Amino acid sequence: MARQPLAIGTYGKISCKQQPNGSYRASTRYRDDDGETRTVQAFGPTKGKAEFNLKEKLKKRDHGKGKTITPDTKLSELADLWLTDLEYENRTSETSIDHYREEIDVSTDKRARKGTIKIKSALGGVRVREATTSRLDRHLKKVAQVGAEKARIHRVILSGMMGLAVRHDAIDQNPVRDVSRIHRTKQKPRTADLETLERLRAQLKTWQSGKAIPGTAAYTHGPKRSQTILDIAEVLMGTGVRFGEVLAIRWCDLDLAAEVPRLTVCGTITRRKGQPKGEGLIRQEWTKTEAGYRSITLPPFAVDTLMRRKLDAVPNKLDLVFPTRTGGIYDPNNFRRTWREARGTEFAWVTPVTFRKTVATLIANDHDDKGAASQLGHSDDGATARKYYIEKPHEAGDFRNSLNLSRG
Repeated sequence: MARQPLAIGTYGKISCKQQPNGSYRASTRYRDDDGETRTVQAFGPTKGKAEFNLKEKLKKRDHGKGKTITPDTKLSELADLWLTDLEYENRTSETSIDHYREEIDVSTDKRARKGTIKIKSALGGVRVREATTSRLDRHLKKVAQVGAEKARIHRVILSGMMGLAVRHDAIDQNPVRDVSRIHRTKQKPRTADLETLERLRAQLKTWQSGKAIPGTAAYTHGPKRSQTILDIAEVLMGTGVRFGEVLAIRWCDLDLAAEVPRLTVCGTITRRKGQPKGEGLIRQEWTKTEAGYRSITLPPFAVDTLMRRKLDAVPNKLDLVFPTRTGGIYDPNNFRRTWREARGTEFAWVTPVTFRKTVATLIANDHDDKGAASQLGHSDDGATARKYYIEKPHEAGDFRNSLNLSRG
């Protein structure tokens, strides 16, 4: 009876023979990607060492062709392979890959919120063959209860992962294709009025002093809380720049002594591909879009903040306005974590994007939507700003003559 051929990427029984010089030769048959079966061998001073060396050689032979994905591959491993594949293709931004990784991996930081749903914590032990449409649909519906945007990101990740499994012939079709649609509740842009901003400023100062605020306990040990959080918030309030853009501002980008003080927005903070979280931060010498490269005016309160900060500036190689205590690049993830503590529960809805929406709305109300778009760094005539950033009702035309229904 003919012997069954080996599956591609697998090997057969290992045999071991002692050589005339006393060493041992371990060998086996391995079926390569081209379908051909070849003999692979390795040597060692003992039988066990020879077998070990052969297995290591087989691992390297397999890894050189890329990790094999099978129906029994766990989703935790598949997720890592998918991220590696994204980095290899070099078509996805580092920021997006970082965002995906944050939703995949369980944080080891003690300050991280407990019970946060991640791909690995919720589905990591599930095997590819077990990742059915119904199982993934239940997961996405559970995530959607936390937030529609988070569920959307999980769907993107799972679709990419299972698509990779399809390309490796581990499954026939992508099970994410037929999951339920994620419905988002349409929300109007929420902005902060001047009274709210004043109360937020007061709370940030209380937090900075180490006192307790709603949702965050008092801080009595360790180094003094940094003024940087307050200063970044002031500049965001006064400019509406993107979060990565504010952390990338250099002193050479500012003209504070001019009759009309200005900021040139010409960079953003990002992370090199393949670098672990917390490492590989760089100042990218261009903005998110071409329209993002812009010169904007600075209101007096933002100028005052920057002038005061200039007096106590931390020397650093990149000339950054908002470096770390040691002169490095401020990690956006660290800022977000600290910001959640500083805003507390009363202002839990306020994010860096809230300041961006507030700035856009104020400019649109006093000027026009196109002016708001130019401030934000959008390339259109204000359509994006109107849809996502400006909080004001659509104005109908003046139809009083048509509606004059009075008698007489």
